[in-house]
Amino acid sequence: MSVESAEEYLECIYDLTKNGDPAKTNDIATRMEIGPGSVTEMIQKLADRGYLDYQKYKGVTLTDRGLVLARKVKRKHRLLESFLVNFLGMNKGDSHEEACRLEHTISDESEKRLCLMMDNPEQCPDGEPIPKCEDDCALCEREPSMSLTRLRKGEHGLITHLRCDKSPEKIRKLISMGLVPGRRVDVEEEAPIGGALVVGLGESKVALGKEYASLVHVGNITNRNVSPRRQGRREKTRL
Repeated sequence: MSVESAEEYLECIYDLTKNGDPAKTNDIATRMEIGPGSVTEMIQKLADRGYLDYQKYKGVTLTDRGLVLARKVKRKHRLLESFLVNFLGMNKGDSHEEACRLEHTISDESEKRLCLMMDNPEQCPDGEPIPKCEDDCALCEREPSMSLTRLRKGEHGLITHLRCDKSPEKIRKLISMGLVPGRRVDVEEEAPIGGALVVGLGESKVALGKEYASLVHVGNITNRNVSPRRQGRREKTRL
């Protein structure tokens, strides 16, 4: 029994039992497009391993252990759908199939960083709720942040997340320029009315229009003194 196959079954049963009723073998078989005999065999294996409570002729429900794993798989699936649609511009139909393939391979660490970048979305593109993270980790705890446009010259902070405004091309551009969660960003020049905000990213400068800068949120904000050396010539890219 592969991990991917087990997770597919648990995710299917999670969906079929969300109304509180046990999942029937035939319903599982229909949903997964598998013969009832194969479903019964897999259900028994998962029950033996403590993931399911199976009662012949009545149906199957998730145990506490199975529910934890099913929620984790469903969370990864819906986070991936959100990323693929809202950040990469993929259509909903294709995003579902792609998320089905990726949900079994994405690590827990990558899942948390994906969630962090998207500012912990509560719903997938179809409006379905994204299960909450049940892990206790530093990545799930975030200090208050604010839009990059609110920082003044001489201040710097760490990017916490990118706010999706249904413009995936903007998000893709920000990521390609290195504006990703965890990156330090220094405000070099404040944006005049209608102008661009100039920020430092390591040894380069980026000029961001307000519509881009407003999508970048930062935390751990502090002031800094800019030395002449740091004010020297650095390559500038305008966005």
